[in-house]
Amino acid sequence: MPIPQLPVVKVPVLNVSTHPFDLLLAGLGVRMQQLAYTNDDFKALLQGREFVIQIESGDGYARHYKIKNQKVCHRAGKSNKPDFTLRFKDGDTGVQTLIKGDPTAFMTGMQTGAIQMEGDFSLLMWFNQAAKLIAPKIPKPVMQKVKQAQRFIKDKRAALNI
Repeated sequence: MPIPQLPVVKVPVLNVSTHPFDLLLAGLGVRMQQLAYTNDDFKALLQGREFVIQIESGDGYARHYKIKNQKVCHRAGKSNKPDFTLRFKDGDTGVQTLIKGDPTAFMTGMQTGAIQMEGDFSLLMWFNQAAKLIAPKIPKPVMQKVKQAQRFIKDKRAALNI
């Protein structure tokens, strides 16, 4: 049974909507900003770099990330001059691909046309290196609790035939 979809609404104060792709892109920007201040490996990736990466979907969601002066700025919408653009056929494809974090998913998407790229392809390599640092490290005891909760939910769904 599919999970019911929430209505997509715009949150103007934060300049983000409730669409999962838009939320993911905004969260990605916030996380990169945090890493720019707290993570030495991420700071090294920013060293001496200046560029704009744009991630967008065919259904109208877009956000761009400007790397300059050891900082990350992100804004909703398209940039006037992105150095590299990663375009998904729609937001759902973008969420599924980015969450997976699997390079083969990108390759498959490119082969099928669901993912398109343009601009300086070396920035894709930069983004891949950054992505390894973006996912927060979850302590083992917390992961054990998450897995326990997932098993509980799975068992309850099975009992209710959901």
